[in-house]
Amino acid sequence: MRRRRYLHGLITVPTAGVAGCLSRDSIPDDGSDLTPEDDRDVKTVAAETFDDDFTPICAEGESLESDVEGFYAELVTDHEFFRDVESGRYGVRGRVSTWDSGNIPKVTAEFSDGSFDWDRGYGLDEGETYLFTVVSSEGDPDAIDGYTLTVEGGGVDDIGIASKEYVTIDGEWGQIGTYDDAPVYGYAGTVTNDHTEDVRLFPRMKAYLDETTVAYAGQSTETSVDLALGDTQTVYFPYPRCDPAKIDHVEGWLEWATMIYP
Repeated sequence: MRRRRYLHGLITVPTAGVAGCLSRDSIPDDGSDLTPEDDRDVKTVAAETFDDDFTPICAEGESLESDVEGFYAELVTDHEFFRDVESGRYGVRGRVSTWDSGNIPKVTAEFSDGSFDWDRGYGLDEGETYLFTVVSSEGDPDAIDGYTLTVEGGGVDDIGIASKEYVTIDGEWGQIGTYDDAPVYGYAGTVTNDHTEDVRLFPRMKAYLDETTVAYAGQSTETSVDLALGDTQTVYFPYPRCDPAKIDHVEGWLEWATMIYP
């Protein structure tokens, strides 16, 4: 592994070992196509029932009138609109490259009807490419005819990383549950508190298509977890793309909610 910034609190899971016999000879993302290839050949690792629609979107990308703004606008190398009329969702896929290590990119998409949403990528290192996915369901997918992306830095995320001496996260990649009987994919992790006191933590996770291409970098559906000494809790990271079997490995870590912890 090339990444060392979260050495003391990081857990790396090679998905080939937890998600069945996956193909590893697929061509890495080379910037030529943002629409993921539909590949969901992964095993079931959890049976959570989700209230929100986290099912993956495979809708083909399309070109709409668009603009890119913000301090880091030049780092967005390409992007495309997608609409999934059946589920009522739509959004933007794109690529952010050569990010400053430690800074959290926030990509906000504002659509022509006034609706908006964002994707925030946690834990990106220099030299890594992030395939962001902004998903919204506030408007009518058929009514969208353009959008604006605003790309800003969201602060730094290299403060307060929790050491495995005190707390751990360990889990598996695959199908993590369902929404309305449809499968939801991603990472299910068990957080354990081995500290000498109660803690509040922020779970984070990155999913890699190859050594430098990050297809997901975010926080769990449980934004924070509160654990008493010796307690455990399962957290979930739904994956928005329809190619969970393409993921080569994932990295999970925990951040302290306050700086009072060691």
